[in-house]
Amino acid sequence: MVYTVLLALLAAGAVRAQTLELRQVGAADTGAIEIAVIAELADVRASSISFYVAIPEDAFAVIGAERPFAQGPLLAPAVEFLNETMAGAIGAPEGMVLLPYAAVRGPGAERGRTGAGEVARFALRPLRSGPLAISLISTAIYEAKLVLDDGVGERLFAGLGRLEWHTGGREPGQSSPVDLSNAPAPGSLREKSAAGRWQSWAEIKAGVTAP
Repeated sequence: MVYTVLLALLAAGAVRAQTLELRQVGAADTGAIEIAVIAELADVRASSISFYVAIPEDAFAVIGAERPFAQGPLLAPAVEFLNETMAGAIGAPEGMVLLPYAAVRGPGAERGRTGAGEVARFALRPLRSGPLAISLISTAIYEAKLVLDDGVGERLFAGLGRLEWHTGGREPGQSSPVDLSNAPAPGSLREKSAAGRWQSWAEIKAGVTAP
């Protein structure tokens, strides 16, 4: 009976987990792909959000690199504190450029938002053939998190999304072609889980201080 209750509580916690995903929402004749960052806030009321998209160096051109993100409706209107392109950032995953975004809703009793929806969107143009991938990350330095509507409490995202770009119409190791019905030629974007391991705080400090 006790195990049944524990399993039920764990399942309920998973259902209420806050997640971020990447979703392709458009493609241009220039080869640029438009990507939305979608948040599932579940039962949490949030007043601000911060996240980091990691893209491989020299693999994509960031459209509007000085201010790549356009604000989405989930938290709008909000004041943006981070919206830029960071190359060579200390503690970033090796070989990656970061696109950070942070937005805060103003004061007031009604500033909290909940539910699911688009937080922001951005556009990239692939510069070389795949497979390529872009990921939402969360590390000891670059945390993907929410600030609650009390302005104090914080909640880390439990799940982060990843998109893969592969040219040639096939995924490595697969015999059947990738579905290209919603993807820009000559490749495709595929959504997948991003539960991979990122650097611990100790590993980051060791890397920074190493000769």
